[in-house]
Amino acid sequence: MTSLLQDIRYAWRMLRKSPGFAAVAVLTLTLGIGVNVAIFSVVDTVVLRPLPFPHPEQLMSIQVWDRSINPNEPALDTASYPDFFDWRAQASTFQSMASYAGSFLALSTGDRAQHLYGQRVSAGFFSVLGVKPLLGRGIEQDDQKPGARIVVLSHQLWQSSFGSDPNITGRTISLGGENFTVVGVMPAGFAFPIETPAPQFWISQASDAEAKGTPMMQQRGATFLQVIARLRPDATHEQAQTQMDLIASNLARQYPDDDANRTSTQVKPELDQMIGNVRPALIILLGAVGCILLIACANLANLLLARATGRMREISIRVALGASRSRIIRQLLTESLLLSLAGCGLGLLLAAQVLRLLPIFAPESIPRLDAAALDIRVAIFGLALAGITGIISGLYPAFHTSRSNAIDALKESSASVSSSRRQFRVRNGLVIAETAIGLVLLVCAGLLLRSFHRLWQVDSGMHPGKMLTFRIDVPTTRYKELQRVDFYSRLMDKLRTLPGVSSVAAGVPLPLSDSNFSITFDIADHPAPPSKQPVADLSIVTPGYFRALGIPLIRGREFTEHDDAKSPAVVIVNEAFARRFFPDEDPIGKRFKPQFGSETVHPSMREIVGIVGDIKQHGLGAPALPTYYTPYTQGLITSLVFCVKTSVEPESLIPAVQHEVSSMDPEVPLFDPWTMDYRVSRSVAQPRFNAYLLATFAVLALLLSAIGLYGVMAYSVAQRTREIGLRIALGATQPIVLRMVLKNALILAGAGMAIGLVFAIVLTRSLVSFTSLLFGVRPLDAVTLLSVVAVFTVVAVLAGYLPARRAMKVDPIIALRYE
Repeated sequence: MTSLLQDIRYAWRMLRKSPGFAAVAVLTLTLGIGVNVAIFSVVDTVVLRPLPFPHPEQLMSIQVWDRSINPNEPALDTASYPDFFDWRAQASTFQSMASYAGSFLALSTGDRAQHLYGQRVSAGFFSVLGVKPLLGRGIEQDDQKPGARIVVLSHQLWQSSFGSDPNITGRTISLGGENFTVVGVMPAGFAFPIETPAPQFWISQASDAEAKGTPMMQQRGATFLQVIARLRPDATHEQAQTQMDLIASNLARQYPDDDANRTSTQVKPELDQMIGNVRPALIILLGAVGCILLIACANLANLLLARATGRMREISIRVALGASRSRIIRQLLTESLLLSLAGCGLGLLLAAQVLRLLPIFAPESIPRLDAAALDIRVAIFGLALAGITGIISGLYPAFHTSRSNAIDALKESSASVSSSRRQFRVRNGLVIAETAIGLVLLVCAGLLLRSFHRLWQVDSGMHPGKMLTFRIDVPTTRYKELQRVDFYSRLMDKLRTLPGVSSVAAGVPLPLSDSNFSITFDIADHPAPPSKQPVADLSIVTPGYFRALGIPLIRGREFTEHDDAKSPAVVIVNEAFARRFFPDEDPIGKRFKPQFGSETVHPSMREIVGIVGDIKQHGLGAPALPTYYTPYTQGLITSLVFCVKTSVEPESLIPAVQHEVSSMDPEVPLFDPWTMDYRVSRSVAQPRFNAYLLATFAVLALLLSAIGLYGVMAYSVAQRTREIGLRIALGATQPIVLRMVLKNALILAGAGMAIGLVFAIVLTRSLVSFTSLLFGVRPLDAVTLLSVVAVFTVVAVLAGYLPARRAMKVDPIIALRYE
């Protein structure tokens, strides 16, 4: 222990004598370790950490493979109530099963209303998750009966809106215009589903058991329920999958009208279901920061090798005085580890700042990202990384230095001790490796950036200009369907009178919202049984919707104010709908019957009166799907999203719009006041995040590679000072010296780029998960590869130019005066 303390004190004194070397080394390690710790924390929180529930490995998500749209490419779909009830009753491999669906309700507290997001859940929902309420109880079977109105509050809502009232259970609150009894409060930190924003309440599904016609709970064709189940301890995932497929197949035969195309299921661990879409991107980012750390290690090894050359005389004296080779190695490794620990400390501070900024720029689709933080696991990872980095970077320089010949070294001054050819080869090899790794990262980042640029250039099908969009929460208990229609109409009339407003419309779902209503329909000229009826997306819109959003009318007419509940039912279809279902005929005047209804409008044959252009509904990279539009007065089944086209900045209208809504009903909250530009930007948030973050890491790798190349060239020039002086004395001009130094730099960079290109080609070909992140760009994109090579060539020239300038200014008299 005493000798170890002596090594640490001596290492500290030596580093203090070389502040420039120490600063560069610590800064390099800070960048390498900091980004690795930050991304590891994200991967650990999002991917590796189990769900915060008892025995999380038993929790399974269940979905159905639906072949109704395309039998060759089935799509995952949600469940209906009857299917869920059958699953729960027949699946013996699960000990419990629950369903849930999103719900928006307004909380009325006196003179104002607060928009809330929550879930309608089945009985036993919290028991499936294995979590007990902090106060009161969960949702029980009796709570599912028609007329029951109970609610369980989140801990955050209990604190913010009810002042952490310990007597909240049994209290009646107003949600969505109805009185709900609070039966429980969940513990702090509980949230399910785990998403952004987190649910603020959980209510029973009693309202879905109530209807004038057929209740939702009895409609096997109404699929919107998410299902989670807990495996029995003695059951396996494979057994559950086999049993659920058998159940689905039996239901398809038993109910061919609704389930004929739903013959198999997907049983998947809930964690995998939650992170499935973001896992490939996070793994790629983790690999990228790992590459940065390798470059940092190579840079540190180069610095230590250069420093070791200058310390040959010192080390030789210690060897001559009796120091063993192992003691020399231990001393030099101690210095390397000390640098690594300093870099780790600063790296943890850098990681904390990165983790603080990431949620601001990251998309909401990355679950649990806001929970990523520096904890004991991350700190241990950082320390382990520092130790490994210090050993890897310092091992070869320590062994090389310990092999020095004491007699030869003592014959010359420390300034004249030259490096061996082996040391030069090692240092050059490290630079080549840095360049190769940096080039691979830059190629990957270039592909993602090109992909994002291509995606951003895709025509969404609409050209709205300056537009403010928002939603309002009109309670269905106080406003029946015709009253809601009247409320929306009067609000749009008010909004049209606001200064700067050019037009107002509304519709649902909006383009690029990644939401849809898939509704079957029956074509009059081609009737089909329920199990074979075609499916298309449904949108409900107001007159003027297509003009406001800049969706072109191809043929026919748009909706007008005369298309109300008393007039003949009409629809407008998009071009994809016309191509799919009327490929060889004019769809104008054709009639079909959508399988949906409302309180006042029942399913009826509707005439196609117009064709509009295709719009992107599920993202700019997804194809336009067949869609038909119906007037909101002839089939209002949900709330609308308002679109206010303006000649001023859309955000400036938010206070005026809020005033108009409140003047009509102060208990109707306005929420999601977003510009249309923001909605479009939000739809590409994930690819933009992937591209920009990987590009940042690639630039960092490029910078570190350039520093490594500069260091080697500067050291080479310093070692060849006498040779360069002799060349100049014999007549070599400055351009010749410049070409000589730059040639060496380009040879090293060229070798690194050649190796890097080989690895980049292999990597981008083999990583299927990576290529799935690309849009409109091939993995072997020539523009990207040539651009990256050009960038690295320029960087190599710049890295070699500064040492070359120093070489051109060598004074041959000074360089040769000791010869």
